Parts: sequence; structure tokens; C-alpha cells
Amino acid sequence: MDNALNFIKKSNHVLFFLAVTLFIVVISIEFISDFFDHRYEPPKIALVDNSDTQEQIKQTQYTKEYSTKLRDVYIFELISKEIDITQHHNSEIYSMFTGSKVSHDLYNGHFLSRNAVNLMFVRENSKPHMLLRKDGLLLEFSKARFSSSEENHLLNKNIYRIINEDTNRNGYLDHEDSAKLFTSTFDGKDLSLILEDVGSFRTIENNKLLISQEGQSPQFYTFDLTSSTLLALDTSIKTSREKL
Repeated sequence: MDNALNFIKKSNHVLFFLAVTLFIVVISIEFISDFFDHRYEPPKIALVDNSDTQEQIKQTQYTKEYSTKLRDVYIFELISKEIDITQHHNSEIYSMFTGSKVSHDLYNGHFLSRNAVNLMFVRENSKPHMLLRKDGLLLEFSKARFSSSEENHLLNKNIYRIINEDTNRNGYLDHEDSAKLFTSTFDGKDLSLILEDVGSFRTIENNKLLISQEGQSPQFYTFDLTSSTLLALDTSIKTSREKL
């Protein structure tokens, strides 16, 4: 009798151990599955052509989200999953935001949202100004800095890395398209192109950038924001073969 009871107790312990182990395995699988299901995907903006007046025009739906403040200028992101390639922004921009959404997240930090397609610059008691006349995919935005520190250099202009052309013609603006580097004044005016096919950039000293260019002939450049001087760096590898 005692042997039978001991066997039952041991069996119960084993079953309990197996049940706990199985539970942990199932939870772990679900966690790993959720992690990979929510893995990062590069931004992707669909391009919509409303030039055909025979069909009903599909109006772009924006979400406006606060980004940052520079001196007396408030900067807002325009976020959308699609772009109307026939639409241009101008001074009469209010009608385009009919029915647009407003994000109540005022703590998004220093990074652009995943599908930012434009920036709006607003002064109090003034009309807003759009960075881009035609929407694009904004990848990076470094705002002007008027005081330096050990971590950050002075920047007398805003810097943007933007995709504004469907270079691979797949109907989207995405990471496979060529990106361009632009500058503007701190309030988003005087937008100027620095370089095309840009992979990345960083500030290396006050008002000076180091830029990497992609494409068939990758190259490095420096750009002086004060003088607007772009210089290519000679990083070619030269070799020769010695005769033995």
C-alpha cells in the first residue's frame, strides 16, 4: 500500500514538472513568435496617381504629429501611408488637411516617425510653411543647433535625407530607392540639394558634414554648411605589382 502511495506521489511530481515545463515552452514560443512578427520593417510609402479624372480621387490622409521647436518655430510631421503624386503643396494648404488626424503623442523625441512624408513649420499667428512642395519619404532630420557641446557640433542649417523619387519603379518610396541630402534654414525655407545617392551622413565639426555616397561608384565627401562647399575625398586604393 505504501509503495503504491509513494508511486502516485512521485508520478504527480513528475506530471507537475512536465506541465510546468510545457507551459514555459509554450509561453517562450509565443514570445519568440510575437517578437519576430513585430520585427522592424523599413518604411514604405505607396504612390497614388489621381491624374485619371474618370475615377474618384483618393485624397491623401495625413496624421499631424509634433516633432520639435526651433527658436520661434514649431515643427510638425505629416505622416501617411501613401502619397498622391499629382498633389503639390502651396500657400493654400488648409483644404488638404480636411479630415486629417492629430497625434496626441507629444513626446516622440528626436527621431522621425516611420512614414513621415513632409514637415510643417509653424510660427504663432502666421501661416504654416511646408518643407516639400511635393511629399516624399523623410528618412533623417538633423535640426539646426545654435550652441555646441561635447556631443553635438554647431549646425547653422537643418539637414534632411529624403527619398522623393521612385528610382526602382516599383510603385513605392522605400529603402531601395535613391536618397538625397538637403539643407534648409532652421524654419524650413530655402531648401537646397547637396548630393544624390546618399547612404548616410554625420557632423564631424562645427557646420561640416562627412557624407557617404552609394551607387556604382561609392565615394565619401565633406560638405561645409557655411560656404556650401562639397569636396570629394580621394579614398581610392592604388596597388602595384613588384617584379620578383
